[in-house]
Amino acid sequence: MMNRKQMKKIGVLAVFASLLLGCTHTTSRKDHSIYWQKNAAEYHALCIQAYNVAKSKVDLAIAAKSEKPLAIVADIDETVLNNLPYNELLIDSSQAFTQKSWAQWVNKKIATPIPGALEFFKYVDSLGIEIIYLSNRRVENYAATKENLIQVGFPFDEQTLMLLKDKDGNKESRRNQLSAFEVILYLGDNLADFDARFYKQPNNARIETVEELQEFFGNKFILFPNLIYGSWEMGFEE
Repeated sequence: MMNRKQMKKIGVLAVFASLLLGCTHTTSRKDHSIYWQKNAAEYHALCIQAYNVAKSKVDLAIAAKSEKPLAIVADIDETVLNNLPYNELLIDSSQAFTQKSWAQWVNKKIATPIPGALEFFKYVDSLGIEIIYLSNRRVENYAATKENLIQVGFPFDEQTLMLLKDKDGNKESRRNQLSAFEVILYLGDNLADFDARFYKQPNNARIETVEELQEFFGNKFILFPNLIYGSWEMGFEE
């Protein structure tokens, strides 16, 4: 027979266990990812670190000679603009991503700059380097995206190139349109922002391609942290 003290101890442990189980059920991986990306100083530091590396590469390119005009190519979402409020809305309302809800968010034109982005893009613009935005936002979102970028201070004029998605999410055909430029940097939060070999591939194959292209990372490819979403979510082989 257990004494009263032992029974009390077991009761406390049972309550503690139930609390842990409750946390497991109410806190998803997406919740945790957004919480980190919203609050962790490490996320802020990683973005600034990426832009610091990018700036050093720009300075090296300016010092070298090129027969073609210099350019950088940048993804927009989670590379230039921060869409945390939209992703928080999906979790809070238990919804999945849809093009309709995404378009509604884009048309609000209230996305804010990623840490370090605005300073870097203004610096690049001051050097006369071409800024090319290459995003899988849809072409019908062009005007709202342009207005959002301008409102928060990113360089954008009538000559600025912004290549958005029409039908194909593979960015390779759009990258191939840029042969008139000496592209010194690609910036993105998804490996497919850099090379078509990453597009719609399983995670194991993507890791192998990273190994093959490892000399490009931190040199021509600048990768930004994004724990919330990405191609890796669809990269698990059945």
